[in-house]
Amino acid sequence: MLTPYDILGPDGSIARRLERYELRQEQLDMAEAVYRAFIAKRHLAVEAGTGVGKSFAYLVPAILQTAGDQNNAGTILEQPKPNDLEPDEEDPFYGEKPPRSRDSNRFEGNYSDLNHSDLNRLDPNRELQQIAGRETSDESAFIPRVVISTHTISLQEQIIEKDIPFLRSVLPFEFTAVLVKGRGNYLCLRRLHTVQQKQGLLFDDRKLQELQRIVDWSRETEEGSRSSLNPEPDWSIWGEICCEAGNCLGKKCSYFASCFYAQARRRIANAQILVVNHALLFSDLSVRMQGGSILPVYHFLVFDEAHTMEQVAANHLGLSVTQGQIEYNLNRLYNPRTQRGLLTDQSLGEKIVKSLIAELQQAVDECFYASENFFQDLETWLQRHPGSNGRIRKSRIVNNSLSGSIRKLNEKLRELLEQLKNPNERQELRSARERMATLAGNIDVWVLQGLEEESVYWLEATHSGRGKPRISVNAVPIDIGPILREQLFAKIPSIVMTSATLSTGK
Repeated sequence: MLTPYDILGPDGSIARRLERYELRQEQLDMAEAVYRAFIAKRHLAVEAGTGVGKSFAYLVPAILQTAGDQNNAGTILEQPKPNDLEPDEEDPFYGEKPPRSRDSNRFEGNYSDLNHSDLNRLDPNRELQQIAGRETSDESAFIPRVVISTHTISLQEQIIEKDIPFLRSVLPFEFTAVLVKGRGNYLCLRRLHTVQQKQGLLFDDRKLQELQRIVDWSRETEEGSRSSLNPEPDWSIWGEICCEAGNCLGKKCSYFASCFYAQARRRIANAQILVVNHALLFSDLSVRMQGGSILPVYHFLVFDEAHTMEQVAANHLGLSVTQGQIEYNLNRLYNPRTQRGLLTDQSLGEKIVKSLIAELQQAVDECFYASENFFQDLETWLQRHPGSNGRIRKSRIVNNSLSGSIRKLNEKLRELLEQLKNPNERQELRSARERMATLAGNIDVWVLQGLEEESVYWLEATHSGRGKPRISVNAVPIDIGPILREQLFAKIPSIVMTSATLSTGK
């Protein structure tokens, strides 16, 4: 059974590959500490400065833990369950729950008194199966999985494009690793086809040229990821054709067999190493708290650039609504200036009562008006409280007619949905209705200061240099520690946090 020393040591696999290999003792010490933390089911914090080689120091233990020869002997790659492959409105991988650790204490051990042969005597896979509540006789249905979470795209690219391919070339066994992207990064072929049918009713001439560029790319791309289109597409168009939570027909979709996102999910379900960013990781945590999930079950977690995790976690466990979000979603339904959008006679393509269409357009107008008043009142509040720094210390500082206007619009949308027969039209409008409901609910929570955890609420005014400032309402829990302890650290057997600069609260 291989250990980090066998790979990173002075006579290890990498040294045999590279003529001028120089041992980095700090890297080797960190790798063995991470490996031991995985085996012992402990959490670990490692401050490692520039030049230590942190990525290899956690990737090597991660690969050994999930795909090393100690696992290959008795573990067959878990096949995804059928419902793991079906995109749906909640974007979960159903049927799996993170195992709860019996010992979630932070690692405080010292490995200086252990020699490398001690590592060979441990059987982490057997222990992990016991934690997950599986008998050793069920090894063929079990796959340990490591999530590597970073803050920056550049580090993700380094791991996926450089570090992992190199380690594949020096290790004597196979392992699977994928970069996990959010649903919105993938093209939806069904939505693209729908937009093509009504493109003149949605876009002006400039955007039509951009749409054609995307259509041409869609015929050639293998993965359908936005980042593979250079230059990346205009978001005002991409937002109409990308995969969306709540806007997917799953296996009922005529494009399901060639769905880029479904293919990506299959790769994720079969992967042992998942590379994600902090935003996706905490989005998954937020969804898990509501009973679903974005990522499949995983057993080990590495936070690189861990000094940023607290802020990212707070943002995803709180809420934020901007004036631009409200206007963007309303304009998608109906833009009074251009008279384009989903809520037009021509766009719907069905014989819908014209009076209902007119009522819906009027309801959108009323939402625009309510939004303008709501955010103007917030701007006025900021002007009258210049020393507040935007901090809101009491509820109901302004009247909220916006949420009520959105709910009236949604009631009209419900009437329209009852009349629509085209499944594509229904799905698009149902998704738009759900987004508006979420925005209305978040505004209610902010105005009433109704987050469950003790939170801080504030306003922000963004000045673009032209026109009026754009206002956003925000709230985050004051202390995310209890949430992370309960929802993450108590459920994942081993979590490693590393950065060049780490600090702890006293």
